[in-house]
Amino acid sequence: MDRPRCADKAPNLKQPKEILEHLLAIELERLETAVRIERERKIVFPETSIIIRDIQKLNAAVNGNGEDEQQTSPVERVQPIGQFVDIFNDT
Repeated sequence: MDRPRCADKAPNLKQPKEILEHLLAIELERLETAVRIERERKIVFPETSIIIRDIQKLNAAVNGNGEDEQQTSPVERVQPIGQFVDIFNDT
């Protein structure tokens, strides 16, 4: 039996806001579960990046904050965090 695969592209963002909000809530729950499993197994799954991508796109669609970001270069949008974070340690 084949393992389930992630969607190739983000959800259709031209749906009603209520549906996008519901999808955003689902993706946030999935991210919480994915990070918990990654910590337990001490491994990073590439699927987690896809969940994050979908959250970012859904959040921009729901909150209307995506268009201004699209006009800047990726380098201008990067916010340095100062240090790398070890997701496997809660220190």
